[in-house]
Amino acid sequence: MFHLQLVTLTGIKYDDNVSEVILPTLDGQIGVLTDHMPLISVASIGVISVRRNPHDQDQQMDHFAIYGGVIEFENNNLRVIVDEADAADSINEAEAQKAFAEAQRMKVEAKDSVSLEHAQQLVDRSAVRLQVASLKRHRQR
Repeated sequence: MFHLQLVTLTGIKYDDNVSEVILPTLDGQIGVLTDHMPLISVASIGVISVRRNPHDQDQQMDHFAIYGGVIEFENNNLRVIVDEADAADSINEAEAQKAFAEAQRMKVEAKDSVSLEHAQQLVDRSAVRLQVASLKRHRQR
């Protein structure tokens, strides 16, 4: 077991001992287990998946949508610092679907590179929220 702390601008979203964490990085997903080598990395937009106990099934994992940040692991302490993190239980799938459709519309109608970049960020954020909502739905089955 090791300690995970997920920190956002609004406070600590998760602070507990865990057995495994899967994190999105610029180079792809990485898994962290007890006694992982020291690590500092950039978190990308994606899903953090947390296995609390070694014998928990995948459907029992907790999931968080994140939008980039910093990952640090040392001495069996994993700290992930992000601007925002949305827990699966806080995401309304219907609202996330509407936001995704609106972001896609904004991307199609973008008139300049700034508008296009902003719309793409909204598309990415909405897509991650939908992914986490889908994981939550599968967990409830």
